[in-house]
Amino acid sequence: MFRLLRLKPPHGWNAVGWELAIVTLGVVIALAAQQAAETINQRHETAATRTAFIGEIEDSLAILELRRTAEPCVDRRLKELRAIVDQWGRTGSFTAPRWVSQAPWFWLNNLRVDAAQSAGRLSLFSNEEQYRVGLVAGNIRMFREIQAEESQAWSTLRMLQSGPNVLSANDRTAIRLALQDASVLNYRAKIVVGQTLPIAAGYGWRPDVSRFRLLVPRGWKGGRFTPSICIDIDTPPEQANREANLAFPVPD
Repeated sequence: MFRLLRLKPPHGWNAVGWELAIVTLGVVIALAAQQAAETINQRHETAATRTAFIGEIEDSLAILELRRTAEPCVDRRLKELRAIVDQWGRTGSFTAPRWVSQAPWFWLNNLRVDAAQSAGRLSLFSNEEQYRVGLVAGNIRMFREIQAEESQAWSTLRMLQSGPNVLSANDRTAIRLALQDASVLNYRAKIVVGQTLPIAAGYGWRPDVSRFRLLVPRGWKGGRFTPSICIDIDTPPEQANREANLAFPVPD
């Protein structure tokens, strides 16, 4: 008949219990330490990402502020061009402007925000922070798209510098459409700028022109930003490009 074996640890069950408790405690401490390290790393990553986001956003807000300073000049030029096109329609001729120029164009990007969104790092933020970053960055992206469309419209408007003897009836139609497009895009730009700056200010974000000051010499000689559209419409192109300090002259 088989006998039931009774297991008995050399130092008794109490010793086994203590050993298991010590091992379990060690595992718990290790897991807690790992969790603490991950939490600290996550906080550092969140703080670094937040700093990068806000820096990029405030750089872009400076561009919006510069556009706002040039708005009176854009409005005036659109009014002048509409008068020219209306005269062309009434009389079949017009006095050719010498300097149509264009709405200010600035380099804008959301590279850090876009990259972070692709990598899923926005999830590090609270829902409210995600909303704020998404709202302001989305408006800046919209303004960038408006600028791209404006460039095309203003390139067509500069055809007026060629004068009525060179332009055809089809050209007049294209110019009238471009004028309408430029007016609508300018209106949209005003809305985006007028809404984004105060919204961002409410979040504690302000325009930061420091980076723009570093880059401005690449676009304007002497490092002085001068909106070319603010120069009088009857100014010869060579003189206007000179007065605007443009490193790259506005194309005809």
